[in-house]
Amino acid sequence: MSWTSQLYKTYEENLGKHTAESMQMAPVAHMHAKAQIEVFLNLDGDFQGARILEKEDATTLIPVTEASGGRGSGVAPHALCDTLSYVAGDFEQYCETEKQKRGAREKYTSYISALGNWAVSEYSHPKVRAIYAYLLKKELISDLRKAGIVFLKDGEVFDERKIAGQPYEKALVRFRLLGSPPGQEGTWSDDSLIEAYVSYYQSIQPGRKDICYFTGRQEIISKNHPKGIVAANYNAKLVSVNDSHGYTYLGRFRNAEQAYAFSYVASQKIHRALTWLAKNKGAYIGTKDKRMFVCWNPNGQKVPDIFEEFGLIGDADDIVEVSYKKKLIKAFQGYRDQFQKDETIIVMGLDAATTGRLSVTYYSEQPANTFIDRILYWGETCNWYFLKFNEKKEPYYKVETPIFRRIVECAFGRERERENGYSYIEADDKVLKEQTQRLVNCMIEQQPIPFDIVHALVVRASMPMAYSRLNRERVLSTACAVIVKYNCDKANSMKGEENEMKLDKTRRDRSYLFGRLLAILEKVELETFDPGEQREPNAIRMQEAYMNHPLQTCMTLKKMLIPYFKKLPSWKRNFYEDQIGEVIALLTDEREQILNQSLGAAYLLGYYLQRAELNNKKDIKKEEKENE
Repeated sequence: MSWTSQLYKTYEENLGKHTAESMQMAPVAHMHAKAQIEVFLNLDGDFQGARILEKEDATTLIPVTEASGGRGSGVAPHALCDTLSYVAGDFEQYCETEKQKRGAREKYTSYISALGNWAVSEYSHPKVRAIYAYLLKKELISDLRKAGIVFLKDGEVFDERKIAGQPYEKALVRFRLLGSPPGQEGTWSDDSLIEAYVSYYQSIQPGRKDICYFTGRQEIISKNHPKGIVAANYNAKLVSVNDSHGYTYLGRFRNAEQAYAFSYVASQKIHRALTWLAKNKGAYIGTKDKRMFVCWNPNGQKVPDIFEEFGLIGDADDIVEVSYKKKLIKAFQGYRDQFQKDETIIVMGLDAATTGRLSVTYYSEQPANTFIDRILYWGETCNWYFLKFNEKKEPYYKVETPIFRRIVECAFGRERERENGYSYIEADDKVLKEQTQRLVNCMIEQQPIPFDIVHALVVRASMPMAYSRLNRERVLSTACAVIVKYNCDKANSMKGEENEMKLDKTRRDRSYLFGRLLAILEKVELETFDPGEQREPNAIRMQEAYMNHPLQTCMTLKKMLIPYFKKLPSWKRNFYEDQIGEVIALLTDEREQILNQSLGAAYLLGYYLQRAELNNKKDIKKEEKENE
């Protein structure tokens, strides 16, 4: 099925379903908007009061026309709730210029005429008649002044204040009718009013009839499709053919009508479903230049959030790989049990190519069980030990799968510093969006992780002096997780090695051994530090050179360690010399040219695991007791 078919199905299956945590899906000929003012009326159309809405209470379901749902700079009134410049008949009295007055007069005339037609139609409603009766009086601005919501400059024209962040002419007004049944006072919460408008608009809807390319039926074709699908790109439209001089359709068709024919009802259902998904399930990638991904099941079943840590709860004792895999399987089993065999899960990416054009950058549709198997495989093969802190700020290590954002930031980002002194890693939005989409595709299509991402992480992890200590650990752990993932994918295709997160003292891989050697050389110097000493050991400062010229840099480091070895007790010096000797003995290739070639990604695994073993100090403590 196409994305349009899946969104249409999503609309049919989920209309009317919502919880306290999710926004209601907008019906046909309706949309959600942010209201700034709520006006209270009685059922006779008398003003009872008004209030400014708080941000968390501002989202309002309002009836719209095809033109107003996608309006730009022209005059196109909404059907009931609209901005002050549309609904207030006395708005023009307080405008400063003649042009503003003329614009307000035109808007109000268009609005009140359309509202009057609805009020006297067979699909009228008591609330509509009450609102119409009140607005005919042209007293809204006067009443809002008395309520302390609107203010004038020199008692004649609007001042420059704003209402909930909006200038007066753009402040949206919604209506609450006192005396209505409980729960139905607001126009946005009265199902009978919503149904009345849908029926009314379909009875008067203008437009030509043609064969809808989606439904295959002869219906009224929509020319102006909704905007506001993605909040970050509010003015961008997903369906639009209004460029008769550019590249939109010329060269293939003579006019826009030949290019496509999308019925109003089908367009409304598809766009309303996508807007609802974007609001409730959308994940934004980027800080300013954003791309949105949405993952959903058309039947409304809960799906895993692939942009979070899979919902696993951290545990200070969770440092065993097998335990992590069991937790993953248990977490995803709950998702798996709710799906039928024929159900699907869809992942869709949306981004604005221009301010007015929204594009589908990614689309994947898979059986639910296949989808869950693939993200479970990703979690099982891409994980490592990460440094965490408990409530007492005590450090511990936890096995986890790094989220996409962290992988991209660690591979392609730079360390920045906040005003409070804390540092973070940030990647450019364009890089973040594109690389995240590549990783999403790797997970969902179960493709090998791109080597350029692995290489970028290895390079960054080999530059520890470029990061604060905490960020350095994050980059290193993230790099190890992705290296393990890359090795697992490669081994699976070659029927070879498994994902191991324990130090392998028999492994003869040159890069792995040089990584182990680096950890030992680092530890020797650290053993001589005084309590609280914060300087970096030579192994850390020279790690980038070590990766590129391991044998040469290793010899330099060993010479630099001579005074540090002298500071150690003889038994401890013997212990580290034995450790170094064991590793060197495994380097079977004695050719200097080969040994000095740049190291592969495996050196970070050897470095991390050898360092972790030395930090546990079990063997050292045992020997220390024997020498007491």
